[in-house]
Amino acid sequence: MYSSLNKEYQKKLPIQIPYHIKVSLQEYYENFHAWVIPDFSDKCPICGSVDCATFLGYYTRTAICPITGFCVPDLSILRYLCHDKGDARVCDHITFSLLPHQLVPFRQLTLDFMVKAIWLKVSQNLSLTRAMDVIEKKLNKLDDVADFINISTILSWQQMILTAFTLFTCDLQVLTDINMVSKSQYEQLHDIAELHLFLKILAQYDSCKTQFSYPVRGPDAFAIDYFQQFNVFLFGKSSQHRG
Repeated sequence: MYSSLNKEYQKKLPIQIPYHIKVSLQEYYENFHAWVIPDFSDKCPICGSVDCATFLGYYTRTAICPITGFCVPDLSILRYLCHDKGDARVCDHITFSLLPHQLVPFRQLTLDFMVKAIWLKVSQNLSLTRAMDVIEKKLNKLDDVADFINISTILSWQQMILTAFTLFTCDLQVLTDINMVSKSQYEQLHDIAELHLFLKILAQYDSCKTQFSYPVRGPDAFAIDYFQQFNVFLFGKSSQHRG
């Protein structure tokens, strides 16, 4: 009974789509009320129909980027309603939302910060306690980090990246048209399954998608390209893939 109720609750949440905002989170936040709202008239992300999705408004969530010193409790997330005009539904949800590409579903901190934090820990072979000190010293521009940096959160970031690593290497084994890593990188990932190399690839990555007129690099670019290819978030689990 609980499982059934949980699934019905999840369906009421909007499906989440990474949204390349072409600016920093702070610029997006400060200029949101002048933002040009995408209309999705060419294709509804849920049912595939033209002239289907309509803009509902927005909800707010916390967003934190310690690297830039950005922290707000009310970042606006655009939300849309699918009128079910098409016959190519991807899920049972009826709404979708646009998550700025710097963020991960159901996490407050930016992907770039979490990846760089774990990169510091792994590349320098730091203990969890020492990692906390180094992360705060090198990556934090906020006054109080006690609310979002502790041993538990560092472990959760590392687990998120390990899960992404496993998902990515599993996909590479069954698909032959991957263009996100070179053949030699794939062979190293496949042979030694090393988190260290995966983090290095994330840190140095440039998007291969020409549609991005605004430069996207690093883990943000990797995450966007992965979603474009597989329609699944590589980091974190979106509402449509929960339950």
